[in-house]
Amino acid sequence: MSTIVLAHGLFGFGDLLPGILSSLPSVHYFNMVADHFRDLGHNVLEPQVDPIGSIPNRGTQLAEKILRQTNPTDKVHIFAHSMGGLDSRFAISNRDDVAERIATLVTIGTPHRGSPVADAVIRQSGPIFDQIPAVLKAKLENNAGAIQDLTTASCAQFDDNTPDKPGVRYINVAGDASRAGNELLLFQLAATIGKMTGEVNDGMVTRSSALRANNEHLADWPVDHAGEIGWSIALLNPFQRKQAITDHLARYDAILAMLTDKAVGKGV
Repeated sequence: MSTIVLAHGLFGFGDLLPGILSSLPSVHYFNMVADHFRDLGHNVLEPQVDPIGSIPNRGTQLAEKILRQTNPTDKVHIFAHSMGGLDSRFAISNRDDVAERIATLVTIGTPHRGSPVADAVIRQSGPIFDQIPAVLKAKLENNAGAIQDLTTASCAQFDDNTPDKPGVRYINVAGDASRAGNELLLFQLAATIGKMTGEVNDGMVTRSSALRANNEHLADWPVDHAGEIGWSIALLNPFQRKQAITDHLARYDAILAMLTDKAVGKGV
C-alpha cells in the first residue's frame, strides 16, 4: 500500500470543501481520483491549504499537514496539480523532515516557469486576457495578489531558487489542449495562448513551463488545465461521460503503476 498526497492548485480545495460544497462529500478537486486510489488499497490524503495564499504560505501549510498525517517511516507520493506543484517543491526543498518522507513528486500542469494567463491578468490587457472566461477572469482579478506568484517573472525566480532534493523522484506532466475537442472548458483560451506563444499548452500553462530540465517527462495529456484533474464538458454528455471518466482515471493509474513498480523494486 502506498501513501498518496493530492495537492490542489489555486482556488482549489482538499479535505475541506468550500461554501455550499461542504454538503457534498463526493466532490473532490481531483475528480474521482482519491476514491479510485482508495479502492485500489492505497492511503490517500487530500490536504487543504489556503486557496489564494502565496507559495511560501501554502507550501508551509502543506508541509505541516504531511508531517501530521504521515509517519516517519512512510514513503509518500505527491500528485500535485498546477500551483500545488510549486507548494510541494517549496515544502520539500525547505523542510528536510518532509523531504525524507517523499519518494516522488508528480507535477501536473504546474507553471514552473510561470503562466501567460497570470501575466495577462496582472497586465489587464491583451489577446490572452480577452479570452479568459468571464467567471474565471473575475475570480483571477479579485485575487491578483495570489496570481502574482504565478507570473513568468515570479515563477522563474522561484524555479531558480528552489533546487530539487536528492533522493526525491521528480516527474512532470504537461497538458496539450490542441489534441482534444470542444468539450474542453479552456479550448479557446488554449488556442489563443498557442497562437501568441507558439507553444503547446493546456489553456493556463505552456509545455516548456510544465516540464523542467533534469526531471522525468511523461507524454503530454490530451486535455486542458481543468481536464488534468478530470473536469470537462464531456461529463455533462451521457454519451461521452463514461469514456471521459475512464480515460481520466487511466492516466492516473498509469503514473501510479510506475511509482509502485519502482517502489517495490526499492523495497519501499
